[in-house]
Amino acid sequence: MKPDTRVFWYSWAALFLLTSAWVLGNPLMASPDEPQHALKAASVVRGQLDPPDGDGGSEVRVPYYYNLLTAYPCYVFAPEKTGSCDVRAERPLGKVVDAVTPAGRYNPLYYAVVGLPTLAPPGDGVMYAMRMISAALSTFFLALGLRSLAQAPFAAWAVPGAAAALTPMVVFLSSNVNPAGVEITAAFALWCQLLTLLRHPDPSRTVSRVAWIALATLFLANARGLSLLYGAVIVVAVVAASRWSDLLDVLRTRRTWPSFAVVGAACLAAAGWVLGTNSLGSGGAVAYPELSFLKAAETTVILGGTYLRNMIGQFGWTDTDLPSNLHIAYAIGAGVVLVLALAMGTWRERAVLVGLAGASFVLPVLIHASQARYLGIIWQGRYILPVAIGIPLLAGYIVAARVAALPPQVRAALRRPGAAIATTVAAVLAVVQLSAFVVNLHRYVNGIHGGWFALEPDAWLPPVPLAAVVALGVVGAGAFCAVLAWSAWSLSAEQPEPVVQAADGATT
Repeated sequence: MKPDTRVFWYSWAALFLLTSAWVLGNPLMASPDEPQHALKAASVVRGQLDPPDGDGGSEVRVPYYYNLLTAYPCYVFAPEKTGSCDVRAERPLGKVVDAVTPAGRYNPLYYAVVGLPTLAPPGDGVMYAMRMISAALSTFFLALGLRSLAQAPFAAWAVPGAAAALTPMVVFLSSNVNPAGVEITAAFALWCQLLTLLRHPDPSRTVSRVAWIALATLFLANARGLSLLYGAVIVVAVVAASRWSDLLDVLRTRRTWPSFAVVGAACLAAAGWVLGTNSLGSGGAVAYPELSFLKAAETTVILGGTYLRNMIGQFGWTDTDLPSNLHIAYAIGAGVVLVLALAMGTWRERAVLVGLAGASFVLPVLIHASQARYLGIIWQGRYILPVAIGIPLLAGYIVAARVAALPPQVRAALRRPGAAIATTVAAVLAVVQLSAFVVNLHRYVNGIHGGWFALEPDAWLPPVPLAAVVALGVVGAGAFCAVLAWSAWSLSAEQPEPVVQAADGATT
């Protein structure tokens, strides 16, 4: 089995273990808008792709259980409460009833996949099955991205950037019924695949690489309303940081054209859905006249720190924060690769990195300010994660390329230090991942102010023994660290001396 294939299977298994711990360790509906997304999924698999508008959203007909889900989150915005809710059914769970979901206009692709379990008799087990399918799909794309990264020369130096891109928020969103998880993870796969394709050309792999790019683009473009815009930003950034001649070589390869046709069809379908359903529309009614564009833009800028924390670790319905010391630990781990990239990159690579950081700041301001009069102050940092994760990813690729461009004796001397740095960063971020899982689990089992070593009288318990969920989280975080460390050491030892083409045209 080739090294990059092993990276794919090992990382998929490790990330699925970690994400599964979140699936079981989070009460049902304890994630942003999960009841509405579950309603949408149940309606899509029953053929209701674009249901009619009603008061508060789109009108759908689904089994009563999925309408009942909206009563589950009694703990929303109340972190002192446990995850226990007294939810009583007033009619048979399988009886078809009218319901309303604000997610009714969303693109149906994601929901058609995760909604399949809703065709079984309704119950909490179906919801956990939906979460597991979403977790498997999301972690598949993460593993696909890491596989592409493993094909790059001196990939050990790019591993810290990939680890930094996988924030606890990414794992949390991957464990819930929410298209944001697939949007971010498909973006991760697209970033890695495009960076490897254009910065480290390999004619023998060009066709297969573009085919995987087509799959990632299909799910990214059709995930949410803004996904098509984010995909365009990713493409522009990668092309700007790469040699344009390498892009032309890919475009001239006729066997890639069917995959590019899939990319085009996926993007056209996404654009057609957004325009045809007006899924990004605000409804036209000005509900907050006091929020002028400038006022909303100012508010968005002021809330920048909150949005940054949301991108790293802010769970539940944004009511469960990762402790500040863990945010700092994450920042240190991610900062290592960013500092190295800025120190070692070419002027063009530095410009793209700065441009990405600017886009991650400016796009939320422009998008949010333009809609605040209609929707209010609703932006969350996680909305821009498909773009923002490209900053550490690109930084890792820049560092790897600069190391590969050094003289052979220096490259050989840097193999072990590169793997050691990757292992250290991976260990720090794995500790952050495990800590995030434990903090979130404690919040729902005993409440944020509850004890750590004994159950409260109203404690919430997962559907499997609590000790098993904790063990799964520990094993998942450990496996996450081990796979990244193994990848760094294995790839630094196994990869042949590369031919590297830098963005400024230098060839070594």
